[in-house]
Amino acid sequence: MRVIKAHNQDDIERLKPVALEWKETCNGETLGINLAPETYYADLANLLHKPNAALFMLLNDAKNVVGYIGVECFNSPLGNQKIAQEHYWYVSESHRPHGSMQLIRIIREWAKKKGCSHLIMNTSTLASDKHDKLCSFYERLGMKKFETSFIKEIV
Repeated sequence: MRVIKAHNQDDIERLKPVALEWKETCNGETLGINLAPETYYADLANLLHKPNAALFMLLNDAKNVVGYIGVECFNSPLGNQKIAQEHYWYVSESHRPHGSMQLIRIIREWAKKKGCSHLIMNTSTLASDKHDKLCSFYERLGMKKFETSFIKEIV
């Protein structure tokens, strides 16, 4: 497996099958959130055009996309620091945890080159039912719990 940086719309097309795989495992319906694939792809594509953002793809030996991760850095509103934040990520089950580690390693390197002092990784019950496992995974990487969010559908 190897990681490459996405550069254009062709790369977005390449990652669509694995993004649809993610959609099948997420909990949008349970939370009342409509997941529209084309909107999701457009948001991923936006990362390609931002100077302080990147999208990386994990390729298997056959050069098929089996995972992806977006990252964006911003100036902290609390101090004189730059912070990188993961922006969507998914790795096909058959390529975890090694592929996941490769993607995290690459965005840490990217963030460091951008001058970021921190990296924020998210976990969401929307993303999958593996929320608690992912929290434990992040803690094993030495990360600290930073924030907890709640959502309620407004009807």
